[in-house]
Amino acid sequence: MPSKSFEEVLKGFFWGLGFSLSVISIGTVYTLNMAAHVDKGFKESLQLKVMNSINELTPSYEVSLSEIFKENGRVKITAELKNTSSEELYAVEVIASTFDSNGKFIGNCTGKGNEITLAPKEISYVEIDCDFFRLQSEKVHSAKVKIKWI
Repeated sequence: MPSKSFEEVLKGFFWGLGFSLSVISIGTVYTLNMAAHVDKGFKESLQLKVMNSINELTPSYEVSLSEIFKENGRVKITAELKNTSSEELYAVEVIASTFDSNGKFIGNCTGKGNEITLAPKEISYVEIDCDFFRLQSEKVHSAKVKIKWI
C-alpha cells in the first residue's frame, strides 16, 4: 500500500509540474505578445507626433532658387531662405538638386547661411558650393532647392 500511495504522489507531482509549465508558457507568450503590441503602438504614436511637428514647421520656411554660378569648373548656387512665421526660428540647411539641360539628375549639394536664427519674415541668403567633377559642373543647367530636415 505504501508504494501505491507513493505512485499517486509522484503522479500528482508530474500533473502539477505539467500544469505549472503550461501556465508559465501561456503567461510568457501573452506577455511577449502584449509587449510587442505596446511597443508598436508607442512607436506609431511617436512617429505620428514627429510627423505632425515637421508638418507644423514646413509652412514656416520658404526657400527659392536665386542664381546658379559656374566658374573655373565649380558650381555655386544661391538660394533665399525666408522665415514666413511670426516667431524666431533656427536657420536650416538647404539642399540643391542639380540637373542637366535634358532634366537628368546630376547630384545634390547642401549649404546653410551664416545666421543661426531667423527673425520673423527675415530672409537669409544661402550659398551652396557643389563639389562636383569638372565634367559634371559643366553639365549643370538647372537646380531645385528644398529644406534639409536634420
